[in-house]
Amino acid sequence: MNQIEQRIDKLEKSLRNYRIFFGTSVILLIAFVLMSSGKRDQVPDLIKAKAFQVVDDNGNVLLLLNKEKGNGQVATYSTAGQKLVRLFTSDGGAGAINTFDANGKLNFKVTRTTEGGGYMALYNSDVNEVFEVGVTKSDAGYLQVNDNNAKKLVWLTRTSNGGGYLSLSKDAQETMVMSTPDVGGRFSIYNKRNTRVGYMGVQDNEDGNLSIYNSSGSRMGGVPVNY
Repeated sequence: MNQIEQRIDKLEKSLRNYRIFFGTSVILLIAFVLMSSGKRDQVPDLIKAKAFQVVDDNGNVLLLLNKEKGNGQVATYSTAGQKLVRLFTSDGGAGAINTFDANGKLNFKVTRTTEGGGYMALYNSDVNEVFEVGVTKSDAGYLQVNDNNAKKLVWLTRTSNGGGYLSLSKDAQETMVMSTPDVGGRFSIYNKRNTRVGYMGVQDNEDGNLSIYNSSGSRMGGVPVNY
């Protein structure tokens, strides 16, 4: 083999080595890219901030998390900027939820009564309370239905001795009352001056009683006659 042939053979061997090296490098690079793309994004375990906002593409605040009167609160908003839902701490220190209509007017509330139990209320378009349920001072439940001006129409709760109590009112004045004391059921009718004019029910001796009264509350008749 002459000198030229030796050089050609040496060049061919070098080219083969370069091809092997280049091919191996490409394979390793592709494998590295594929392995890197398969890694998950790192998510922090905890994020701390004094306030947090979620906004839309126009910068309108849709969700707000911040501190109010020393306590945390969460509020959501429409794209028009009207408050829709608010989760906060009431003046009495209990948790509270308010929801609002499309115009930002209150329509629903959940919180704590001053006596310490739960409380829920519904409001009409004039933001007058028309429905309310909650807990009384005696830890019994109550239900109240109001007219469009927030005046009481229906009151349902528990009597002091444990029976049921239901009243119907006009202009916040009770006109019909039904109760269930220990001796039995009782039903009374009142005029607009809060004077009882009719009664039907059980007496303390467990006898029945039906009485009619005049507008001043004097008994006009009934059974028994001499009651």
